Amino acid sequence: MDRLTDYIQWIGDLDFRAYPFREADALILCIISYYDLKPVFAAEKPEYTVSDCLPMIEAGEAKLEITGGDLGNGEIFAAAVRSRRFGSLRMSDYEESLRSDPPLQFSAVTFHAPEFSFIAYRGTDASIAGWREDCMISFTQTEAQMLSLAYAERMIDDGVWYIGGHSKGANQAQYAACMLRDEQWEKVRHVYLLDGPGFCPEVLDPALDKRIDPKTTRIIPEFDIIGMLFEPQITDTRIVRSTQEGLLQHSLASWMIEHGSLALVEQNDPMSRQINHLMNDWVESVPQQDRAVFSNELFDALSADGTESLEQLDLDRLQSVLIRLTGVSATTRKTFAKLPNKLLFEDTIRPLPETKTEKLKRIFSDLRVQGIGLILAGVILFFLSGVLFQLTTVIILTALAGIQTVLLIRRLIRQHGKLDGMRGRFVLLGMILALAASLYFKEHAMFLIGSVLYGILSLALAYFTVVKKGLKREKKSFLRILNFIEGAVCTLFGLGYLVIPQSIAWAFTISFAACGALDGLVRLGYWTAQYLKQRRQRTILTAVQKEPLKKESSK
Repeated sequence: MDRLTDYIQWIGDLDFRAYPFREADALILCIISYYDLKPVFAAEKPEYTVSDCLPMIEAGEAKLEITGGDLGNGEIFAAAVRSRRFGSLRMSDYEESLRSDPPLQFSAVTFHAPEFSFIAYRGTDASIAGWREDCMISFTQTEAQMLSLAYAERMIDDGVWYIGGHSKGANQAQYAACMLRDEQWEKVRHVYLLDGPGFCPEVLDPALDKRIDPKTTRIIPEFDIIGMLFEPQITDTRIVRSTQEGLLQHSLASWMIEHGSLALVEQNDPMSRQINHLMNDWVESVPQQDRAVFSNELFDALSADGTESLEQLDLDRLQSVLIRLTGVSATTRKTFAKLPNKLLFEDTIRPLPETKTEKLKRIFSDLRVQGIGLILAGVILFFLSGVLFQLTTVIILTALAGIQTVLLIRRLIRQHGKLDGMRGRFVLLGMILALAASLYFKEHAMFLIGSVLYGILSLALAYFTVVKKGLKREKKSFLRILNFIEGAVCTLFGLGYLVIPQSIAWAFTISFAACGALDGLVRLGYWTAQYLKQRRQRTILTAVQKEPLKKESSK
């Protein structure tokens, strides 16, 4: 499976006439819409090309208006700008509005090719105003929704049109498509809703989705939270694989491609389904008017000290926000108190149902299990270093002989003692026993086989650590670095086991054992630090949640 950058490299020299528009193209255009394009549109010409963004990229001035960091968007943007397929697209009517009171965050841009035009609505940036407006969709229509409709009505004329957006931009694309005049809707070929919330049923009729359903594709990641809020009822809903974990799968840059199309899975992650169930229960338990009070007082507390962006929320400011929340109205205190504890403390949530494979995966991904396992392996290697290769060879050959003997006995029982067709099995068992007997008396041969086996095992561990577990899936920077170091060490020792002479095998294995034990100690130390940090956060949040109850009882 590939990433979007691989898709651009594969298709980048082909224009849309040679290779028609597809869902991966919608993802890339929505990523471009997240960039601040004001520097490009500063000359106030009616149109620019995507390739006109190149000087901005080369000068390091490409500003990404997104929450949660880059996660690969910059690489995708740069590749698209330099490609023929996307670089030749014309851009027009770039709009961007941001206001705190009343809250508004809206941005859209239109891409043009000879074959079609694509309206891309930007999702939420890191501004408090943008997130405040996100919460407003739970109790009212928003100004951004109405601006999205006005933008589409102004843009759509003759030709083929696509509409798309990501996150809040998907909600705006959905709103605009549902509300378009019939004569304009007929000119829209397809709508792409990329992991965005739907319509609150108390505000807008969810039946509006029926109008756009035949021409709409909804795409959500495997671990999906945002796109399940007031879930849009779209028949063509696809679940895409991601290179990230948890909420980071919301990032378009993490969505994966397979043979030019989305890499799909059958169903959502069990943990995300459980979180969605809890979220829906909570939202339904709060009356519409109480949601408005809760949203207003929550974001008043967030912005009370002049905070304008989520990126400004360090630990000190967050603690100040939590303290201010203890002084809000009874409505907000009751609403906050209804929030399930499982939504505050991720470590208490367990996926349901959980298969045996998922259970084993969860157990072995636990840092405590990894740390203790590595320490025990290091201790065992240390004490068995002198006879390690001989012992390994004996165990393997004995196991093979035992398995073959059991298979022979089972076959004899099934054939009621008859030896028909058993000659080859007896010959194989004899060869294994003869090899084992000869190796028991040839120490050099035992060392040779054992060292090759340990070399292969070490290289396999390096591959698993770096490729399967470490650099692609691990979201913590410290653990990514640690996994890279572990992979490099395993590679070094794996290659070493293939070439070292028997005279230094003992010292070589002791060094490997020490590295494994040290790795285990570091993992246990990191887990302990994270556990203590979570306990401090839990203490603060629990105190804030209990404070409303104390105030109510005192009254």
